[in-house]
Amino acid sequence: MAKMPKEVMDMLNDAQASKVLATCDSASKLNVVPKGTLAAIDEETVAFADIFGDKTNANISANQKAAVAVFKMDLPPTGYQVKGTFQGFQTSGPLFDNFAQQVKQLLNLDIKSVGVIKVNEVYSAGVPNPGAKLA
Repeated sequence: MAKMPKEVMDMLNDAQASKVLATCDSASKLNVVPKGTLAAIDEETVAFADIFGDKTNANISANQKAAVAVFKMDLPPTGYQVKGTFQGFQTSGPLFDNFAQQVKQLLNLDIKSVGVIKVNEVYSAGVPNPGAKLA
């Protein structure tokens, strides 16, 4: 497992940053969706609330691979890509309760579960070193 640098964690936890989750099904068909609930739980873990994710959930459960992109179009534009391994969905416990409360307050929606991804690699996706491996 890799550890995300602080600036990557900060951006993942920034509500103003744009965030997307990429998955792939067993036939290598890609799926990319906006996922504003993506957050860094610790240096090695990213999580997201499952609200509408039927295709995403099927893909990530099929091969356990995921990539997250988080970015801001400030000047200069900054962003990061985090590649990881899916660990499963949580349907109860403190992590689930925290995400459920946040989503209810922000969107007035209920969540089904919380997906957990362990970080394998981290890359820069912005200026000054796009593509540079950070972890």
